[in-house]
Amino acid sequence: MSSPEIEGRPPTALMPVWAARLVGFAALAALAALEWQRMIAGLSSGRALLWVAAAVGGAAAVVACARLRGRARTLGPVVVAAGTLVVAALVSGIDVALLRPREWGATAEGVANGLQSLGTVRLPYAGADPWPGVALQLAGALLLAGAGLVAVWPRGGADDGRGYPFMALVALLVLVAAPVISLGGTRPVFLGAILTALLVCFLWLERLPLRPGLGVAALLAVALAGALPLAAAADQGEPWFDYKAFAEGLGPDDPVRFTWNQEYGPIDWPRDGNEVMRVKIEQPSYWKARNLETFDGRGWVDTPVSDGRRGWEDEVPDDWRNRPGWTSTAEVSVRRMRTHDVIGAGTIMAVTDATRPISQSRPGRWESLTELRRGDSYTVRMHAPRPTGTQVRESDTGDNGRMAEDLVVTVPLKPGREFQARRLGSPLPGVVRAARIRFRAYGDEREPIAEFPSIDRGSQEAVPVLRRSLYWRTWKLSQRLKDGTETPYQYLRKVDAYLRQGFSYSERPTPPPRGRAPLDAFLLDTKDGYCQHFSGAMALLLRMGGVPARVATGFSPGGFSGRRDAWIVRDTDAHAWVEAWYDAFGWATYDPTPAATPARSQIAVLQDPPPLLESASGAAGALAGGGPTGPIQRAGGVRGDLLFDPQRKTAAASAAGAGGGTRWWVWALVGGGAALLGAFAVGRFTRRRRHRDEPVTPHDRAIAELEAALRRAGRPAPVGTTLRQLEVRLGASPEATAYLRALRAGRYAPAAPPPTAAQRRALRRALATGLGPLGRLRTWWALPPRAR
Repeated sequence: MSSPEIEGRPPTALMPVWAARLVGFAALAALAALEWQRMIAGLSSGRALLWVAAAVGGAAAVVACARLRGRARTLGPVVVAAGTLVVAALVSGIDVALLRPREWGATAEGVANGLQSLGTVRLPYAGADPWPGVALQLAGALLLAGAGLVAVWPRGGADDGRGYPFMALVALLVLVAAPVISLGGTRPVFLGAILTALLVCFLWLERLPLRPGLGVAALLAVALAGALPLAAAADQGEPWFDYKAFAEGLGPDDPVRFTWNQEYGPIDWPRDGNEVMRVKIEQPSYWKARNLETFDGRGWVDTPVSDGRRGWEDEVPDDWRNRPGWTSTAEVSVRRMRTHDVIGAGTIMAVTDATRPISQSRPGRWESLTELRRGDSYTVRMHAPRPTGTQVRESDTGDNGRMAEDLVVTVPLKPGREFQARRLGSPLPGVVRAARIRFRAYGDEREPIAEFPSIDRGSQEAVPVLRRSLYWRTWKLSQRLKDGTETPYQYLRKVDAYLRQGFSYSERPTPPPRGRAPLDAFLLDTKDGYCQHFSGAMALLLRMGGVPARVATGFSPGGFSGRRDAWIVRDTDAHAWVEAWYDAFGWATYDPTPAATPARSQIAVLQDPPPLLESASGAAGALAGGGPTGPIQRAGGVRGDLLFDPQRKTAAASAAGAGGGTRWWVWALVGGGAALLGAFAVGRFTRRRRHRDEPVTPHDRAIAELEAALRRAGRPAPVGTTLRQLEVRLGASPEATAYLRALRAGRYAPAAPPPTAAQRRALRRALATGLGPLGRLRTWWALPPRAR
């Protein structure tokens, strides 16, 4: 079904098919890019239009490949498509370093996490975690590039640029609709009118006649009619598509949660190796969730109410600004975890770039008003003292009275040794079963004070009360360890040494004997336990010895990933440690838990870290630390051997990989060369074919339209089918037969009249025969009405 070429008859359409497709796509793509750009805070409109330029350029290069010959004509579009996608990624706005071949794995993982995060983050996105923004930028640029390629992709051997417009339209509508769903629209009627007009242009601009008076009027009418329902949908209270629920559903159904109060039973928190958060910071540290400052007689628990301290300033010494190296900023990204706690190191001073509302709940501790979950992120400014053993040897602790509440311990009285309330001066009868002991600061030789909150009474002599309590043995142990020491630091060293003699790590600890308190039994009977036992016992001994102390809970440093440039923290890193107060430095970190713990631990200030040792692999080997039998080397106070984790790449391996491999800019040049290859091929072969391209007649266009209509309606004609055979095959009505006869007449009589509108409608009905309601709708797309 083809007709010979006839010279001298110019086309009557407003513009060629390929030009109409490119113009319609460029206009609709510009609207889509500018809408998508609204979802990324700080992204300029110029960047979004650069995506459009890359997409239109790739589409134009595909159209130009029609002028090639031989294998170049077949391979040209494929090469152009690959180059266009590379260029789209390069101009998307993300860091070009992420596109290096050796970063592809980390980039793919980060983009996947970013896409999952879109179900929980606030839009427009401005959080500290870069991956949701990277995912949005890449998605916008690549969707536009893909839509442009599909819109003009050669099909069925035809190279006229018709492409697959409906497939391209799906991607463009996603780019327009997603911001409307997420953010709403300020002028929905205007947006609806523009979108509908551009949509009609994209689909049918090539059908507009050279004198388009009636056609333009019809197009504007369709635009206005389509604007109203679109505006109503954009302005409604409920979204068309609950994208948050969909994105959240991409992740696991069982997010990890932690309970930080200490129980001392067998470990029952998650230990599956799931990544719970990611921290971008140069100096590793413990990542604290809560301070357990109250010992309630059995274990350490979170302080239920404020103890009089007002803000983070009360958690740091007055001259904290004189040590700027201890103040740092970290970017925290939440992974498979849900929590209200803002996790950071030391004392958190400020929280910015948070994806959820954040407020200060305790001095130096912050909480989210709603639950933090996968995809949430924030930036914390924090002060974490790291004094060396030399610095704290002569430092006082607790002398200024600022941390008096961190020298208090509640002790339960032994059964049968409780006090009668009247004996303690209470007018009411009853039994007093527990007492609060206020211990004196180290160096103050006065007796500790006993208080009885249940009857609002106090006593100046605490030792007789301690003798009646379940912690009398612990008190005597603290005095024995304290004997012979001259500074708080010496006492702390003796406590640490005691916990390393005869104690063992066990996640299924021996239950305490009947009638014994858990920590008292751990210190003097069972001597096996995990981080809660070691940290709780150390903090208890420190308070009894006059050193303000508390238990801190959260996560150990985790493992450093050079590829991701972040510390990867997993549920196996959940940990508890001790913070002790020094008047000159503030809260310093101590970790008495043995190295057998799955949580990689840090020896803070019990001893000065030795200098880094150079090994065969240089600095990378020093950062990783020695093996099981080699020397233990340190980076920032963190033992390298305790940072090793087989579930992730070590810092040494990542650092070693950083220096090898092909340079990233070589691969960038390769990608850019691929993008230009299509244009080079066009320039090489265009001159050979330019003289062969002749304008086609209206009859040729009508024949091509009929062939396309048959394919779209699901009735493709075999190669070699004549118009006469087609008449018999369709068994059409007289009007449809007249349409086919008019086309046949045009082959031999160029001046023959074209088919009428009635004949066109009749052929459409013939094509829809037996296809049902959807089939009739399909034939309207296959053979739409033609404006005249």
